[in-house]
Amino acid sequence: MNPAFPIRVLYLSGYTHPMHHRKVELLADAENLEILNINGLDCDRKSGRYPSADGRRSYDIINLPTAYLLNQDVHRVFYWPPRFQLRSFRPHLIYCEHEQESLMALEASIMRSLFCPGAPLILYSWQNILRKRNIFVRMVSDATLRAAQHIFCASSEGIEVLRQQGYIHGATVVQQMGTDTSLFHPMPGHTLRAQLGLTGMVIGYIGRLAPEKGVDTLLQAATEISTPYQILLIGSGSEKQRLQALAETYGIAQHCLWLDALPYEQVPHYLNVLDVLVLPSRTTPNWKEQFGRVLIEAMACKAPVVGSDSGAIPEVIGDAGCIFPEGNSRRLAEVLKLLFEQPELRLQLGEAGFKRVQAHYTVERLAAKTLSAWLSVVKNAPDGVAT
Repeated sequence: MNPAFPIRVLYLSGYTHPMHHRKVELLADAENLEILNINGLDCDRKSGRYPSADGRRSYDIINLPTAYLLNQDVHRVFYWPPRFQLRSFRPHLIYCEHEQESLMALEASIMRSLFCPGAPLILYSWQNILRKRNIFVRMVSDATLRAAQHIFCASSEGIEVLRQQGYIHGATVVQQMGTDTSLFHPMPGHTLRAQLGLTGMVIGYIGRLAPEKGVDTLLQAATEISTPYQILLIGSGSEKQRLQALAETYGIAQHCLWLDALPYEQVPHYLNVLDVLVLPSRTTPNWKEQFGRVLIEAMACKAPVVGSDSGAIPEVIGDAGCIFPEGNSRRLAEVLKLLFEQPELRLQLGEAGFKRVQAHYTVERLAAKTLSAWLSVVKNAPDGVAT
């Protein structure tokens, strides 16, 4: 599609992160596209005009105040006042990077119906499990699903959950976050490895230390490994003390190095000291792994990855890593032993993961897929879109 008019996209961001800014900069490179990016006041960029990735174009950021209806629930936060510039900007498309159960999605639905009913609305859904919901949440979800012309989902399971809720319109798997391969790429790790005092095979975990992340499965699996190894665990969370005590109980504390969560730009250096990265997530009644960004970051660094079969993990890894049944520490131990015994397999999986990232998960690929989906939705929108 090469429209004769610029397509104006009102982009309501779901998060602020270096990857988000890079994605918007790449999207703003597109010809005949204008982006107005709305963020909350916690955005790490001020309101103003910013250059696109190639520097030839630009896009605008507006940071708006937000308020919570109750507690600090991310689904109960909304922009107030919702000054989306709808009358002056007159968007052809509203891309609301928020879930169908959120007040921000409801807010976008209402504002669209009032000020630009011809502009299609796209929402974003991470939900890959249909949770029990109270009547208020169901009412919000029903309203936003009726209003949305299309929904991007983090995984194919997300589309199934939408259908279970009666959503009949278009849905596409489009990852919200890609990998910046200018940061995440193979690099020498022996210096940092020596500084950290890591010897033997190094197993890594990077992420939240929460029950659903299944780190206890990894610790239990380690008790069955006889090859010299160490586990590098990077992250913070409510489970940290319990997990450290569990390592003591299992008699593997001397094999564990615990580090707090790292700044984003430091993560690639630590991924490059690993012989294998493990994401042992565990499904709960209200959650299962929705993507696992650390997987694609590790693969971009050619670190072999092992993940449980929780949620989207098998879909993300594909045939470029190893999958074990969630919670099955014995099977995880077998996988780790196999990788330790076969260095050529580790190299093979590292290369396969690297190629998979290049093909599917770079931020450039993500921006291109997002743009293609945007253009398709606008092209197929009913008559009445503003020009």
